[in-house]
Amino acid sequence: MHIHNAIFHFVWIFTSIASVHSIRHGQNLIWAQVPSLRNSVSRLVGIEGDPDEWVVSGKVKIRHISAPHLGWEFSALAFDYTTQTLIWSEAMNKRIQSLVLNGSTDTSDVFTGTSPEVYGMAVDWQSGNLYWTDALYNWIIMAPLHASDKTRTYKIIIQTGLDSPHGIAVHTTRGLLIWSDFGERPRIEMSDLLGADRHVLVDQSLEHPRGITLDGDTLYWVDSQKDTVEAVNIDGTGRRIVVVNSGSNFFGIAAYGSYLFVTEQSKGHLKIVDKNDGQNKISYRLGYIPYDIIMYTNYTTGSSHRCDTLQCDQFCVDMPDPGARCICGEGFNITDDDRSCELTEVFVQPSHIYAVHDAICHYPANVADMSLLNVTLDKQCFLDKRHGYLALAFDARENFLYYSENNTKTISRINLEVGATAETIAGGTGVVSGLCLDWVSGNLYWTDSSNQLIKVASRHGTFQRDLITTNLDNPLGIAVHPGRGRLYFTDPGDTPKVETAYTDGSDRRAILDHDLGSPNHLYIDYTNDIMYWSDSIKNHVRSYNLKTERLTIIFNLDNSGFYGISIFQDIILWTDRNDMNGIHMARLDKEEKIRGILHPHYGIAQDLVTFDIHNQPPYNSSCREGANPCSQLCLSGAEDATWCTCGLGYHLAEDDVTCISSISENNFLLVTDAYQRQVFQVSSSNGVVHAIRHSTRHSPIAIGFDPIKMRLYWSDNTVRIIKGSNLDGDFAEIVVGMDEGAVVDGLAVDHINKLLYFTDAGHDLIGVVSLTNYTHRKILITEAVDEPRAIALLPLEGTFYWTDWGKEPRIERASMDGSDRTKFVILDKNSWPNGLAVDGKSRRLFWVDAQFNTVSMIFLNGTGQRVMLKEDVAHYFGIAIMGDYLYLTDWKKTYISRMHKDGGALEEFGTDSFTKLYGIYGFNRTEVVLGNSVCVFKECQQLCLPRPHNMFTCACMEGFRLNDDRRTCIRETTPAPTTTRLTTTPTSSPNAVTTTTTVRTSSSIHTTLMSSPSSVTSLSSSPTPKSPVTSVIPTASPGLSPSTHTTSTSLSSSTVTPTSEYSTTEFEVHGVAPVKTTSSRLSPGTVAAVVIVVLLASVIALVVAVIMYRKHRHYKIPHGKLLEDDPKRVDTFYRITFPDNNKDEPVMMDNGIENPAYDCVSDDDGDKDAYNVH
Repeated sequence: MHIHNAIFHFVWIFTSIASVHSIRHGQNLIWAQVPSLRNSVSRLVGIEGDPDEWVVSGKVKIRHISAPHLGWEFSALAFDYTTQTLIWSEAMNKRIQSLVLNGSTDTSDVFTGTSPEVYGMAVDWQSGNLYWTDALYNWIIMAPLHASDKTRTYKIIIQTGLDSPHGIAVHTTRGLLIWSDFGERPRIEMSDLLGADRHVLVDQSLEHPRGITLDGDTLYWVDSQKDTVEAVNIDGTGRRIVVVNSGSNFFGIAAYGSYLFVTEQSKGHLKIVDKNDGQNKISYRLGYIPYDIIMYTNYTTGSSHRCDTLQCDQFCVDMPDPGARCICGEGFNITDDDRSCELTEVFVQPSHIYAVHDAICHYPANVADMSLLNVTLDKQCFLDKRHGYLALAFDARENFLYYSENNTKTISRINLEVGATAETIAGGTGVVSGLCLDWVSGNLYWTDSSNQLIKVASRHGTFQRDLITTNLDNPLGIAVHPGRGRLYFTDPGDTPKVETAYTDGSDRRAILDHDLGSPNHLYIDYTNDIMYWSDSIKNHVRSYNLKTERLTIIFNLDNSGFYGISIFQDIILWTDRNDMNGIHMARLDKEEKIRGILHPHYGIAQDLVTFDIHNQPPYNSSCREGANPCSQLCLSGAEDATWCTCGLGYHLAEDDVTCISSISENNFLLVTDAYQRQVFQVSSSNGVVHAIRHSTRHSPIAIGFDPIKMRLYWSDNTVRIIKGSNLDGDFAEIVVGMDEGAVVDGLAVDHINKLLYFTDAGHDLIGVVSLTNYTHRKILITEAVDEPRAIALLPLEGTFYWTDWGKEPRIERASMDGSDRTKFVILDKNSWPNGLAVDGKSRRLFWVDAQFNTVSMIFLNGTGQRVMLKEDVAHYFGIAIMGDYLYLTDWKKTYISRMHKDGGALEEFGTDSFTKLYGIYGFNRTEVVLGNSVCVFKECQQLCLPRPHNMFTCACMEGFRLNDDRRTCIRETTPAPTTTRLTTTPTSSPNAVTTTTTVRTSSSIHTTLMSSPSSVTSLSSSPTPKSPVTSVIPTASPGLSPSTHTTSTSLSSSTVTPTSEYSTTEFEVHGVAPVKTTSSRLSPGTVAAVVIVVLLASVIALVVAVIMYRKHRHYKIPHGKLLEDDPKRVDTFYRITFPDNNKDEPVMMDNGIENPAYDCVSDDDGDKDAYNVH
């Protein structure tokens, strides 16, 4: 009987197929099939009608949809019956498409940029969302099925704990998502529709679960390794085997009524069985390799009314609990109305970030499969300052990217969000080619090949210390494993090696020290405990199993200079700095390269990281930040030991956890180190360093000291304050809260008259504040001040000096009340006078020049000016006098230099562990100038300012003026008519070694994945402001509270006292006589002359503008176009078309399908048994 039925069906199918047409809306069994010999096109084939009728009768009506080109591969299928939409994944073009079954051949792209391994799809028709699995990227994604081009987006709902996800099903009424995973730990899992409440449904006796389907509350699946069709209730009960068929390779499954429909790939069969007893009803031999299968029918129950009512901007998800609600896709946040979506400010994870020396750029996680149409590197780069970017590290939880700059010899970090500003956290480094962050302890490690060492610091750059300093030739790559407490690092020097040590530097040993070419960067797979490194000479990537210590070459490719390396799911990514300069990708499972993006002749590719929180899993470490007992750094040692250690200038107390400092009371230098955010005390006798204990959140710049009260004062231009404390750090307090734009690079203490003088290059002024009452503050000089820098006092003589590095570089002198101002030294127009020190005993003034790299002096009587020292390479900042020596700070050096104050050679003094030194002050108790203040017995109500010849001037704080008695102050009730406010425009300093970087705002940065037109996070479109003065070291710290700004730096012109208007010791002019103006008519000749001058000036301005524009264009990264690493397409250029607002992605092939009516008997592959029945 079975043979008779088989013959009957065989004959019927070939007599009826002659009238085959396109698949149309209505009840259909539809499957995807690919030709086994790839000499024909892929098809979607459907049997029309109710299976209860055609299975019994054997009379089938075949309809199909053909791919327009050879090579297309249909695989996964889904549908939305309510909108008559059929959906499929297509492997060659790596996209998901849809077609309305109304006779149209116009397809729509639902999503582009999938991998070729999308095997399962399912539709939640009630919410209008499509779900699919991706077995290469190991994630599950959802997208709105019927979104417009402007709102098309996606959301990754599960990307952890997946190995090779395959089948997927949606239980709409229960709000459940169920999927199979045929990876190393095969299982079937379920969650809610957003990936939450995830748990295992089946994980026993599974080998290769593939397609799944739901029939009510029963789940059916096929196992291609066990050759079974099985079932289980969604509560985990009632598991049973429906079919066992040895030698089968089942792939897809669908259910309807009492039937199960199964595709089998080894023989190319479509099988129909009874779902209750497993009896075989029919088997079709297709002549093709079948993939997914669906029963296209009206399964709908319930209603989509709740989602329709919400009118969500992007997604609606309707679940029994909590009901329908709106959500947003990747790169967007829900707004307060719980309906609309707005672009997020942070970069989307995961994404790939790599340095190209002149810029730092990034690509979406699916760069291996995304469309590349006219891609330019400029569009993908968000830092392009040409600073020689080399090493990268990241903090996924805090959203920070760390990077090194070879040109500036610094390490910086930037928050990966819109409009973020970079912060320099370490300086004075050598060539830093490797960076890694221990995200658990909060420690940052880096290799320094110039100084042949490995260093450690806090994630903020503070508490730096040398970790490994011996037997290193050219340390390069570095990685940390917080769970094991170990570092791994490479050295491609004369004796190449890959080594490991505990994070405290102990137990150092070689992993491999032979058979190496040039080991470069490392990557650690923390899930599987495997470490990888690249080798650019051996042209391969090796792995090292941290558990078994087994070494394996996992990928080899001739002529590939593997350098930076990362692994994302089953894809390895690497950078190549040689002829294949760019970023490349390969499949690890197939050991084949799948893409290379080249940018030849420009932007040398460097380090590479995958910015993904799943690359930084949580560990229960005893060094966990915030939980360990250490006051500064926590490092791991042997046998899970935890060691506390301290940064420069500190040592451990007896409790072995607290870092303390032993402060000297005499014979010391005070220096500020902006990158270490520390004021250090350095012994003048032996160079021993002690740290001044204070908050390291900000960056100290200028330094001053009161040798009587033993209090130090420093400026912090990040938060715009001047602060003071005792030498031991106690009694710290804010002295002055400066206005926006203030840059205080110079401080000087008048310990005799209890005054603190300061320069402000941001507002171009010199001010003074009383150290007995901080509210008594006055701006002394603003006229003809350009860029004031250092300041030095002679309190007993009532005079002070300051340097100005503006358009007319000079050193000026004035009385300490601002009067009697004179230009003391006129310098070369290219000079950059920086630090200044006065020696009242020898009657000499010393200064340093950052342009000419000189140390100079002049006698206070204006004679004897000479250059004492000149260096080829230097950038002097500060100078101090103590004993017979001049002590200098230099941004090019990581140590203090000194020379005899009568001249001689420059020598290194003390430690070389500083990073970027600014202000410096020397103290020896025997050298302190003592004397009586001229103000002791005077009755100035607010400020008493000394002048020469034991004279003084009473002055008032801002907002007050002197009374008629010239001693007391009264509040100003009405402003003088000549009052003007000071400009607060920040200026650019000649000392500027760039310490701030704003993320480029001239073009958009694609920070999201895949294909969503509206999911682009763009940087602010406002122009980047000009960099502020040199000493601004920005941090992420909050600004001052309003209480710190009680005194304004604004000033009326009536308070500026011209030199010529001082005539007595207690006289101050408070008005400026009005200037008379006259008017006259210009003659015609004069007008003509003016016109000619204006025209000439315009022509000159135009020429200058053209020159500057060309210069600017030359300076910009000329990464015009990238090209695909494909010898067949080397002349084709691309741009990223996702997300592309308003447009579908343009493609270079037919985007439609073929739906002809044709005779299957005369099929183009010549297989007369295409639909044979047996």
